[in-house]
Amino acid sequence: PNYGGPAGRLSPVDQYQQPHRMGPSQGEGVAGIGPVTIKPTATLACPVVSALDRWITDSIQPAAMRWFGQPIAEIRQISAYSCRGMNGQRGARISEHAFGNALDIAGFTLADGRKVSVKDGWRGLPEEQGFLRDVQGAACQQFSTVLAPGSNVYHYDHIHVDLMRRSKGRVICQPAAVSGEAIASRASGGRYAGREPAITGSISKRRAPSMKANDDDWVEDESNIRDSGK
Repeated sequence: PNYGGPAGRLSPVDQYQQPHRMGPSQGEGVAGIGPVTIKPTATLACPVVSALDRWITDSIQPAAMRWFGQPIAEIRQISAYSCRGMNGQRGARISEHAFGNALDIAGFTLADGRKVSVKDGWRGLPEEQGFLRDVQGAACQQFSTVLAPGSNVYHYDHIHVDLMRRSKGRVICQPAAVSGEAIASRASGGRYAGREPAITGSISKRRAPSMKANDDDWVEDESNIRDSGK
């Protein structure tokens, strides 16, 4: 009902009854960070954008140069801002995606157009495995939650990162960070052993070695939750 307000405008009562949008304001889409394009455009809060910038600059690009001899040109994301509870369930705890505080990354595109997907590359060619392990491990230095293939059955095709606040600055890093060199060497029968040490800082002192069911250690399954990044 309109309680005497101007036509086309909400009355104070209607405004009070309107659900408040969580997370970033409409239109704050991130189409790229530096020279790296984000596709599709992702709606994200400023803190996670800053963490992504550091991760890309300090870890992802050096890892790409080390393993492929060229930089990353594009990151493909499959879920950014989405106003919902964890797992999309009514009554569940609010997801970090609802605050624009999380991003799910499914793949990377190199400067020459080569694509490295998380789903196929995690157990793919040795250099793909090494690259993905280095960037996943380094993410644990920038984000408070990092879930990748092997963490559970729901993250088989992407790396989930968020900035959820926990007591004592606890970080959940699953699976545990392992040097990309060690993984690639094992996958190649030792061909990558003794290479120049990674400069991506993939092993973090901040990461938690295990995932315990403490009250503030909630993480979410993203198995059937996807959005267009809008």
